[in-house]
Amino acid sequence: MTGSSTTADQHLALTSVVASGLPTTLGTDAAERFYDVPAVFNRQPNPQEIAALEGSGSHHSLERAGYRDVTLAVHDRRLIIGNTNLGQLERGLATAIANLIQEISTDALTAMRQSRADAQTAQDAQVARAQDITRAAERVHFTPDSSNGSTAGSPDQPAAF
Repeated sequence: MTGSSTTADQHLALTSVVASGLPTTLGTDAAERFYDVPAVFNRQPNPQEIAALEGSGSHHSLERAGYRDVTLAVHDRRLIIGNTNLGQLERGLATAIANLIQEISTDALTAMRQSRADAQTAQDAQVARAQDITRAAERVHFTPDSSNGSTAGSPDQPAAF
């Protein structure tokens, strides 16, 4: 494939139908009315996107759009649109699927970005805590008291760390 590179931070989308994956009988009298149509993703879908595409929510969404018999299955970088035909795709199914993928991808990207932000916040807190402990440790000095009999602090006081 040529063109611009894609990353997991990009929205998932379909780029084209894989014509070589269509039934060989298409356009003949022996052609089935409904068949599987493979389409190529712009990038590898992540596990959350795959689960959403293949889940009941996607099926219900397509059902509400008038495509109750259409199925979706992810195989590597392809979406197999089952029990459909090129005519259905041209007349609106492609748009319904594109909208569905856009919504799923937006949700997945939002979750991924939030997870990264949460991890960064946790890491920042851990670094700050380590710095605080290091500063506290650096304040400890093992210097003998100039007077032999006095104690500088109370041993019963709890430490800050």
